[in-house]
Amino acid sequence: MKRWAALVAATLIASVSVVVTPAAAQVAPADPTRALRRQFHPERGVHIAEVTRYVFDDKDSMRVRANGRVQFARSGPVASDATWRVVVDPSLRKWLEEDELRAVAEEPAHWIVVGGYRYVSDGFRATPLPEGKTWVRSRHFALDADITTEQVINVFDPAVLKTILKGVTGGPVPGGLLYRGTVSYRQLAEASENPSRVAESRTLLGEGDEKIAWRLWTDGTGLPTRLMTSRKAYLNSRTQVTQRTDTRYSDWGSHVVVVAPPADEVVDEHELHG
Repeated sequence: MKRWAALVAATLIASVSVVVTPAAAQVAPADPTRALRRQFHPERGVHIAEVTRYVFDDKDSMRVRANGRVQFARSGPVASDATWRVVVDPSLRKWLEEDELRAVAEEPAHWIVVGGYRYVSDGFRATPLPEGKTWVRSRHFALDADITTEQVINVFDPAVLKTILKGVTGGPVPGGLLYRGTVSYRQLAEASENPSRVAESRTLLGEGDEKIAWRLWTDGTGLPTRLMTSRKAYLNSRTQVTQRTDTRYSDWGSHVVVVAPPADEVVDEHELHG
């Protein structure tokens, strides 16, 4: 009997060892920067859905809703196509109506960046367009973060992604990991070859050390699925603005080809002001 009990115990120990060993092995989390670079293929891209809320002096507010897509090449983002709509909360509505701004402020806008040009179609324009023209074209030399998103952190720039994640450990959440931290405008401007206008201007104005709080969710492969940021600025000497932006990323690797609007519907910006 003792011999039998010893045999059973040995068998159980061996079985437990077989089960426990793989479970104890730690798998390193996927690197988001590498995962992003692997998405850079011609005519592939990602879709974006975003809500940005601006709060003025912790009272009045407005929201900007955006939906768009970004086209990649081997070098990274090369084109974007997005629609925007401003939603004015009741607290600001009366002020906009008094200034005759509400109608144009809530007019849907469509922005396309492709081939080194930016095309804009919206109602928020002081200069009327010529008959038959619905798009205004201007030169555009880089895919700024603020073209398809209100985010000042450009997650499509591997150098920027690497900068914000430096020294940050992701915590497990359903479907992936959650990273969180803060980053300065100066860090963003120094990390990117083509920094967003916001990061660049805030740095040049001596406000580069101010921080942006961020949270980044990634899936099991390391790709971003959601980015939330919060930052403060001053509209003027008396009015503080808090911007909170929540962006969702989906359909990574989907077929995306952005095309320019029909040429006969386009007018160059210099023609409007020349």
